[in-house]
Amino acid sequence: MKKLQLIFFFINTYFSISQEYKVSGVLYSIQNEPVQNATILVYQENEIIAYTYSNTNGRYQTKFNLKGRESNKLKIVANSLGFQEKERIISIENKTEYNLDFILEEKAEQLNEVVLEAREKIKVKQDTITYKVSAFKEGSETVVEDLLKNIPGIEVLSDGNIKVNGKAIDKLLIEGDDLFDDKYKLLTKNLDANNIEEVEVLNNFEDNPVLKNFQESEKVALNLKLKEDKKNVWFGNFDLGYGTYDRYNSTANIGLLKKKIKFFNLTNVNSIGRTAISQVKNTGKLNISGFDTSKKIEKTNNTFVNIDNLSSTNFSNNEDIFNNSFLNSLSFVTNLSKQTKIRSLTYFTYDEIEKQNDNITEYFIEPEVISFNEQNRVNIKDLSFATELELKHYSENETYFTYDFTFENNPTETKGNLIFNNDNILQFQDDKKYNFFNHLSNTKKITNNTLLLAYGYLGINNTKQDYTIQPNIFSDIFNNDEDLTITQNSNTPLSYYGLISEIVTKGKKSEYGLEFSATVDRDRIENSFRFDNQTPVDTISNNTDYKNTRISILGKYNYDISKLFKISSSLSVSQNYLDVNNTKKDFFFINPKIRFHTKKTKIGNFGISYSYQNNLPQARYLTEDFILTNYRTFNRGTNDIQQINNHSFGFFYTFNNYKKQFLINSFLLHSFADKSYGLNSQITEQTNFNEYQIIDGGKLTNYNLSITRYLKAFSSTLKVSTQQSWSNNPIIINNNINEVINYNANYRIQGTTYFKLPVNFKFGFQYNYSKGEFDNQISTNEYLESNLGATLKLSDQWLFKIENNYYSINENDYWFINANLNYNPEKSHFSYRLSANNLSNITEFKDIFISEFQRNETNFRVIPSYILLNIKYRF
Repeated sequence: MKKLQLIFFFINTYFSISQEYKVSGVLYSIQNEPVQNATILVYQENEIIAYTYSNTNGRYQTKFNLKGRESNKLKIVANSLGFQEKERIISIENKTEYNLDFILEEKAEQLNEVVLEAREKIKVKQDTITYKVSAFKEGSETVVEDLLKNIPGIEVLSDGNIKVNGKAIDKLLIEGDDLFDDKYKLLTKNLDANNIEEVEVLNNFEDNPVLKNFQESEKVALNLKLKEDKKNVWFGNFDLGYGTYDRYNSTANIGLLKKKIKFFNLTNVNSIGRTAISQVKNTGKLNISGFDTSKKIEKTNNTFVNIDNLSSTNFSNNEDIFNNSFLNSLSFVTNLSKQTKIRSLTYFTYDEIEKQNDNITEYFIEPEVISFNEQNRVNIKDLSFATELELKHYSENETYFTYDFTFENNPTETKGNLIFNNDNILQFQDDKKYNFFNHLSNTKKITNNTLLLAYGYLGINNTKQDYTIQPNIFSDIFNNDEDLTITQNSNTPLSYYGLISEIVTKGKKSEYGLEFSATVDRDRIENSFRFDNQTPVDTISNNTDYKNTRISILGKYNYDISKLFKISSSLSVSQNYLDVNNTKKDFFFINPKIRFHTKKTKIGNFGISYSYQNNLPQARYLTEDFILTNYRTFNRGTNDIQQINNHSFGFFYTFNNYKKQFLINSFLLHSFADKSYGLNSQITEQTNFNEYQIIDGGKLTNYNLSITRYLKAFSSTLKVSTQQSWSNNPIIINNNINEVINYNANYRIQGTTYFKLPVNFKFGFQYNYSKGEFDNQISTNEYLESNLGATLKLSDQWLFKIENNYYSINENDYWFINANLNYNPEKSHFSYRLSANNLSNITEFKDIFISEFQRNETNFRVIPSYILLNIKYRF
């Protein structure tokens, strides 16, 4: 009997040791709200044997095996930032699954939070910096973009993209939710600034909850927090604006932000230079960290014809854009369940744009100078419709699933009326574009130290272009009748798909990753060139079929050398199967990367990097015959297929002291290639014939530095920045091979005051200098821009603002003056704004640009002065 008891004892001990146990539950606050991203630790005899994190619904789950020790008691500890730590003791008996819920009490966080009273409510709390917008508002802001421009460290670029201390933001959230993804300009350019209470900068941002609890992120995001009276109710505004010369700018915005659903409908119509399509153009993203499940592989197909090739001005406020534009966007995000969220965005844009300029071009090439005159007038009708749908699911077993679908349709008609050397030329370009994107990703936590990530994508794009020219300006070349109509029809479909999977394992000081990918790109270029309904001209017609199948394995290794230093490396091995018009070639690539950098230190972060990249030529470089791209230019590819090797070296340094609002961002990049695909151009007075061929590689060096500092003694923020670039590239013009050497420099100073006075200022100055050298000829260009704005608070209801913008372009000077008067009655839903634009009434300006081998003198038309009255109703 004793032997039998002994046997049962050993069997029971064996199973208690080898069996897997599970502890799960939910974490709540005392307000009965789920606590996410909390840490749950499992102790056995004061040793951690398992840990996990709570998801967005407060749920957690961890599995573990018990070690053979005397104690059968476990201590479960739950803690989260802002809450008091709580623990519970359980005894392991016959059960293998235990359910433990925690109710966490809030505590005052003082150690990691700094409130800077000198700047009125700037809070620094670990990776989150909160700005109280009332401290930075001047009173004249109309939309969120105007507000963000006032906040130190946040930069709004001329195209509307946003950076924080030199780094492009990954997302723009509103009350913690993403409604617009990379179309966030819809929100910043249309949402009323009066709705915003706080702006949060989220460093170390990660949207994927599984990755967030697994590794650090280098991404940054912004979160807009609304005023309390705008939450859980319908809110919005109607803003009607009309002025002289039929100028108008009106908006209608409606929003609803609740815990379970967030909704926005944004509408704008205007004729003051704000095109609708510019608000929905994608913002670029650069992934410099490890696996990023939020990245989307979305490619663009080839487009060749572009008669809207008028040079752009350097003006910052679209003073030269004549438009009639309409925009409407509808977005929402809602919780289908505690684990599932769905987001949708649908938008419609319509632009009518008129451009006009006169241009004189001279080419300084042997044996004689080539020159011609152009008088351009271009009318564009651009329509865009798109819809996006995104589904996110975070399951209890710590699996994160996302599906993203996008459809875009963008037909465009462009009419050009051109006088070329006194000859009238009519051009018509009809584009029909559509894009179809699919993304599916899955992140699975296998163990506490291992993740499995998978991403699949499918894209289908197509552009059809119908291009006509009247009269036949190529009659001398083709020996035919001038009365014929030139017609080119092109079709450029692109389809691509792929699967990428990676397993990541981390240890105490190291992290390993092994990634497998299989991708296929299918690109076709079809065009036919004819006169009237005649047979297509073979030498200007193409049927290029390009297919690249790529299989690769990527190994990653990151190691913490010490508490301060870290090394990150990767090695990619890939096999490429290229098929161009049934000509097949195989390429084997080895691409290494290595990066040595510091972690967060008191003196900032710095790092150095090196990468070696092999690339294959794109389909546009491999067309068999010429393609007409505008009324005087033909391009043709080559049948010489070679890989291009590129070396890149980098150095960066950043310093972020948000407590003192002292920010530094700097980087230096140098790259060079052994060879490249360049153009061999044959230029005459009437035509440009360009052919791609293999030429020597070029060199490029970029240096950027920006310093932002809050000057307490002057109650102002000052930003000083510079951008420098040096490049050397070979070029072939009329069989003359030379090297083009360029240097470009930009210097900029910007400042904003926050005086506790009725008056505040914004000022800026930038100077651009460029120098080029070609065939022993040296050319230089200078461009200077300065601005000074003053805001005067006349009373609690009245505010006056004036803006002065000065431009000097190669010794041509222009001074624009804009002013507005704002009236905001107390306890009223109405507000009023009277704007006067271009008070100096500049109607045209001249831009002279001199490059290494050509000179362009262009006269642009400018929107004349006008007055606009806006009446806004908020609810």
